[in-house]
Amino acid sequence: MERQRLGKWLFVMACVSGLGAPARATDLCGTTVTDHVTLSQDLLCAGDGLTVGTSGIRIDLNGFTIQGSGAGIGVIVSGRTGVTITGGAIRQFAFGMRVNDSTDLVIRGMEFTGNAEGIDFQSGSINNTVKDNTFRQQSVRAIMLRGNTIGNDIKANVFTGNRLGILVFAGADTSIKNNFISGSSLAGIRVNVFATGNVIKDNIITTSAAGVEFFTTTTTFAVGNEFKANSLIANGCGFKGPTAGNDIHDNFFDDNLADTCS
Repeated sequence: MERQRLGKWLFVMACVSGLGAPARATDLCGTTVTDHVTLSQDLLCAGDGLTVGTSGIRIDLNGFTIQGSGAGIGVIVSGRTGVTITGGAIRQFAFGMRVNDSTDLVIRGMEFTGNAEGIDFQSGSINNTVKDNTFRQQSVRAIMLRGNTIGNDIKANVFTGNRLGILVFAGADTSIKNNFISGSSLAGIRVNVFATGNVIKDNIITTSAAGVEFFTTTTTFAVGNEFKANSLIANGCGFKGPTAGNDIHDNFFDDNLADTCS
């Protein structure tokens, strides 16, 4: 492959492949990558980290970290399909990842720490998988599902010490299963008024201000969602807000200050 076509990301492989001297830690920051990438060192970025420039590629952080300065976006995915992002950490960005108009992504084995937002799923985020990741100390929320986000799968992740674990703002037909969520200062999972058709099942939510919060306006709240076999333990409130119009069954409550509250 020609160096010109590969762009700056080729240098990240240099110390592994013998193609040249190792890159400086800032060389990839702000780069659009168009082929498979395996990092060989941490990236320290003052602005954005990486932008995914083509579909079907794999970004393997290989145990390394993309670290920001409190601004920018760690990884940007827009208008892509079939991309895999795995194997490292994204820290201290305004957004760890931002995804829009993208399908069939796999985000797996990642750690998101100290960002304002961990993953921001915007309109057109469809059939993406977020699995086996860790989210720690996001100051706003760990995962955001905005309007026209459909059929995403969020499973087997660990959320610790975030302000808000998962916000289903207007997501539809999303599966949120087998996650462990603890220490959320606002709520483990918040379901906004426009969310419908979502299945929230087999999660453990503990030591949070609210386990699941049903956000309301003066006139409406979320309906048409299923909440099954979740364990809500030692929270300030287990289920907070009006739950009518949702299918809620077989959930386990223990040691909450209140199992349900308004």
